[in-house]
Amino acid sequence: MANEYLHSPLDPYKFCAAGKALSFDLVLENMERVQAALCDTEGQLKVDLQFSYGTQRTLEVQGRLQGQVTLECQRCLQPVRQELESEFLWGLVTSDEAAVKLPRTHEPVFIENERLQLGPVLEDEVLLALPLVAYHPQGECKQYEIEQPALEETLVATPPNNPFSALADLKHSLKKEQ
Repeated sequence: MANEYLHSPLDPYKFCAAGKALSFDLVLENMERVQAALCDTEGQLKVDLQFSYGTQRTLEVQGRLQGQVTLECQRCLQPVRQELESEFLWGLVTSDEAAVKLPRTHEPVFIENERLQLGPVLEDEVLLALPLVAYHPQGECKQYEIEQPALEETLVATPPNNPFSALADLKHSLKKEQ
């Protein structure tokens, strides 16, 4: 049933008029643009959508997606599971003018030829929900440690560089001449 909505355009006017609610699983391996950001495409995200007419007779879709994805840890470059949870409110529009008139709470989603391509729009939402940087929790990361000398050893081995040492030497030599 979900594949029908994801692969063929739907009529948002009918769905909003009927107050239709959709709930389905979104398979990660079917989303090409999302695959590039993930380490592993196995699994799925749960999607809930509620179509309705808003207070200004705008077409609205209130949605939520949740699940787990596998990303690359930026410390150790190993896979890490991350929980995704995102809520969104779309305002379905057909023009830029209509998008400008939407309330600030709505994200404009353009419909073409009075049809909504649900698959690409949901893929956009998944990409927006991904964290910018993924890490293992502190202490669980298999981080590669680079051996560096202790800070105290470095400070003792190299005397501090004073930019005024040449002036001090000059002043000291002038005092000796007098």
